[in-house]
Amino acid sequence: MKRQIAILGSSSHIAKGLINNFLRYRGYNLHLYTRSANKVYYFLGGRGEDYRIHQRYDVLMNYKYNVLINCVGVGTASKLQGDYTKYFTVNEEYDNLAIGYLCKYPNALYISFSSGVVYGKDYTKPANKNTTNKIPVNQIVKENYYSIVKLNSEAKHRSFENLRIVDLRIFSYFSRFIDLTDNYFVCEIINCILNKKTFITNDANITRDYIHPKDLFLIIKKCIEIGNLNTAFDVTSAKSVKKREILDYFSENYGLKYKIVPSVENASPTGQKNIYYSKYNKLAQFGYKPALTSMETIKQESRYILNNRKS
Repeated sequence: MKRQIAILGSSSHIAKGLINNFLRYRGYNLHLYTRSANKVYYFLGGRGEDYRIHQRYDVLMNYKYNVLINCVGVGTASKLQGDYTKYFTVNEEYDNLAIGYLCKYPNALYISFSSGVVYGKDYTKPANKNTTNKIPVNQIVKENYYSIVKLNSEAKHRSFENLRIVDLRIFSYFSRFIDLTDNYFVCEIINCILNKKTFITNDANITRDYIHPKDLFLIIKKCIEIGNLNTAFDVTSAKSVKKREILDYFSENYGLKYKIVPSVENASPTGQKNIYYSKYNKLAQFGYKPALTSMETIKQESRYILNNRKS
């Protein structure tokens, strides 16, 4: 029998990569929950028959699923427009919905997307098994909000120790389905190439770990196979990448012109992240090994975007 998969927030960037991969394999029926049904219909383009789109989340309890995947997010800082309360309210609304579902159907597996920011604000070295999140209790600022949200969410999940819940900590993710209006680093580079503009960046040679959508899909497949889990995993590529390597690639292959200026004040609502990846590869204990490096992910997915935009 086909596994029944419910994806919450199915119009999101990560959800699109998962849907694309699930539809390549037989053995799954997708139930796609969204408040933007037109976006999902447009994305699918009539492809396949193994899915159903739901525009109402209040019908979730009416169906029995093997797996719930929560892809609901609040978007980038520009989309938040300074309303950081959404970090808390949106996360709680949909996470509680999923927890309530598991309380009714305890054999289901809940996969929730966490973040590397759960480790706190020390980005001077990679995260590891013993990294601690030091929260300044009496000086909490907006850069702490998202970290607190994700830490609270993971702690809540571990407290439901008899339920099947996996938190996947994403550090960086990039795919052909990204919204280029989002002000992420690689998006800005691609927009500069498309619009023949000079890319301006600071002199910090940051390190990132970009996960390929297929690797993320294979991680989820692995979690489904194991089934009886209540834990968190750091999601890693085969190798992280430095900013200069990314700039040199786009300069040599796409004619990107860039200018490096002295470091300026950080604009990220979650804080400046110079070294943002993990060396805690607990998934290896279950036989998982990432296939693609961060640079390979960027090359493959940006090539698709640029070739299609230029044609």
